[in-house]
Amino acid sequence: MRWSLLEPVRSRLADEQGVLRKQARTRIALCYPSPYHVGMSSLGFQTIYREIHANDGATAERAFLPDDVDAWRESRVPLCTYESQQPVGGFSCLAFSVSYELELPGMFEMLDLSGLPLLREERDQRHPLIVCGGPLTFSI
Repeated sequence: MRWSLLEPVRSRLADEQGVLRKQARTRIALCYPSPYHVGMSSLGFQTIYREIHANDGATAERAFLPDDVDAWRESRVPLCTYESQQPVGGFSCLAFSVSYELELPGMFEMLDLSGLPLLREERDQRHPLIVCGGPLTFSI
């Protein structure tokens, strides 16, 4: 089941141009709480991906809300990044880009699929730092 879930990730990655990869002390899972085609159409998401890589001490790997959330949940495979297919929950920081209110449930789904507690009060120093940015976070 794991391979069938990761095959679309690998296929999309093989078709991409401009994938950024490097080793760095700070590893950030750059998360978009909508499916791949929505996240990759976001110029802001692409910009922050490049900006993180421009820093010598940091690297970013992308993660998106799966097309079939139920299949991921049933398989119990943790949500993985595109670049290395590593579990999102193993990164030191999860940075979410949230554009619209309708993406908030996707953010909670991604945390759940990563095996991370939804509530801050239930997380501790063993868990990654979770930050949010994007248009929704500064529009009032």
